[in-house]
Amino acid sequence: MKKLKLTPALFILILGVIHLLGASLSLAAEIQSTWRAGLGGANMQDAQSTSQFTAFLLETKTKYLAHPSLFLNLDALVKLESGSFQSIDGERKNESGFVLKEAGAHWRLINPLLLSGGALNQGTIHTELLISERAFPAVRANLKLLEVGNFQTLIDIEQATPTSVSMSTNTTGVESVPRLLSASLSLNYETPRYFWKNRIGAFAYDNLPSAVAYESSLHGNTVNSISENESRFVHNYQGLEALSSLRFPVMRGWDFTGRANYLQNEKAPTTLNRAYSATAGSEFFFVGRKSLELEVTSFRIEPDAVVAYFSPAKFFHANRAGFNVESALNFKRNGFRVGASYSEAEVIYLSPVQSREKSLMIFLETFYANI
Repeated sequence: MKKLKLTPALFILILGVIHLLGASLSLAAEIQSTWRAGLGGANMQDAQSTSQFTAFLLETKTKYLAHPSLFLNLDALVKLESGSFQSIDGERKNESGFVLKEAGAHWRLINPLLLSGGALNQGTIHTELLISERAFPAVRANLKLLEVGNFQTLIDIEQATPTSVSMSTNTTGVESVPRLLSASLSLNYETPRYFWKNRIGAFAYDNLPSAVAYESSLHGNTVNSISENESRFVHNYQGLEALSSLRFPVMRGWDFTGRANYLQNEKAPTTLNRAYSATAGSEFFFVGRKSLELEVTSFRIEPDAVVAYFSPAKFFHANRAGFNVESALNFKRNGFRVGASYSEAEVIYLSPVQSREKSLMIFLETFYANI
């Protein structure tokens, strides 16, 4: 297994963090912590596999303000699953364990520039089509170009090392360390209750290992087999992604919500390289600080639009077209919500390892609360 290289940029960032951390010892530290818990039951099945299980989640978020220009944060969860997991290839399995969503150091070098390093949550700068909400070892620069009232314009530039949930690069032998380069431009309008957020970005994967290609082939990507458990991607992954999300009032007691995501891999043929999702929803408010959320999503992810190993399970990874319906009842005064979600996805191109899939989930979860 190869170790990550200490680049000059990362070395300078570490020195700066150490310097500011040392200077902050004379200041009173501020720590903010929150937590939430969730309990759910799921039934997932297709022609080749079936899973019926319950899951318990406990997530904590901690922010440590070490200096006016430096803070550290940690976002982690513990997941416990119990039930039946059956599949022909063993791909479905119990995923109990510790999941790190982010552990980073953030240094505001000058007022509009924020430098970040550590295990950074990729959901912050990428669409949900490209990468699920997971942490990659990375360095990131965030520059606030303009801020006028409720409007913001931001630029993000990042170099990351794609890894598994356990932070393994999955490289073997003489394989090089994989890399993900990203850049994005954001234009946001946000108030305490309503918003309209837009982002367009570019991404490029390099040196993806054979083990990642093999796992991705089970979820729809096109590969060439090297051995029983090793493969090579037929196409590289480099392209553009865009998203837009909004929330606005329709009338008293009714808010509309919407999201749209689009992605295109420029290195794959036009019949295989696009992905999109579109969501429309509403939240209806009632007396007693209760509300009802309804949401419908349509999605299509062509076989080589995304690296399936890193893409979210909510869209069934790649080579899928389908829909999701979700509803939840919020009890804001009591601090919890209960709901259900149903998803169904067809295979776009016939595959020996994929078939029509259905997923039903019932959940109960708390809102974030201070520790």
